Amino acid sequence: YQLEQTDAEESQMEMLEKFELPEKAFYDLANHARNRGIDFVCTPFDEESLELVAALKPAAIKVSSGDLTNHPFLRNVASKGYPVILSSGMSTIGEVEDALRIVRSVGLLDIVLLHCTSNYPASPENVNLRAMNTLRQAFAVPVGYSDHTVGLEISIAAVAIGALVIEKHFTLKKSDRGPDHAMSLEPYELEALVSSIRVVERALGDGVKRVDRSELDTRIAARKSIHLAMAVSEGEVLSADKLCYLRPGDGIPPSMINLVVGRQARSCLPAGHKLLIRDLQ
Repeated sequence: YQLEQTDAEESQMEMLEKFELPEKAFYDLANHARNRGIDFVCTPFDEESLELVAALKPAAIKVSSGDLTNHPFLRNVASKGYPVILSSGMSTIGEVEDALRIVRSVGLLDIVLLHCTSNYPASPENVNLRAMNTLRQAFAVPVGYSDHTVGLEISIAAVAIGALVIEKHFTLKKSDRGPDHAMSLEPYELEALVSSIRVVERALGDGVKRVDRSELDTRIAARKSIHLAMAVSEGEVLSADKLCYLRPGDGIPPSMINLVVGRQARSCLPAGHKLLIRDLQ
């Protein structure tokens, strides 16, 4: 992918150097993010970069999938004391376990694991989002998803099944030269993604099955009550064939049919009458 995005006469190093930011720019970015109420997070790829990132006092340090098995580097990252977001592309669950052991060995417990498929772009059929559940259950840590697919759908789906962190590449213009632009989101797409994720977050709720307050009117209107299918006289015994079930559900519910059948009518009642407890002897 990067070869296709690199001019024929330049090396990959030369291509990347064209996009390299000066050190001061990272301080400017970190300060700008904080001034806008945004947590600043950065990914170092070597020891020198790690020192710069730590000096920026980030909300967390992100470790790329490529460094999951770089145990000396992981230990140094963890020793900085910042929360760690650890991406797990290209790894087995055993390698993830080893990486977590290294990070925890220096006493750092504030860790988020990102499931990831390290292909650029990744195809939906290769994503295996359910692996997030495996990571959560196996290691009892918050999980998220590092998304290299094209579009918004997979990130939104990841949130729906429990991702607490989403990583998505971002660019000002997909047609720009250099790596990653083509699979990144432009500003309007990032806005749409964040908006959709916020909707899903609100929809997830707390998991308790209950009658929501917004359902109370519908509950009465949509459910049924026990009515008389025919007129009955005073003292007449009510049998199932004399009853029917009609909306609304503000009378005796059909679930209480056994409390009605075999009882006597307290008075003469017309066909279609909605039965109430006071109608029964």
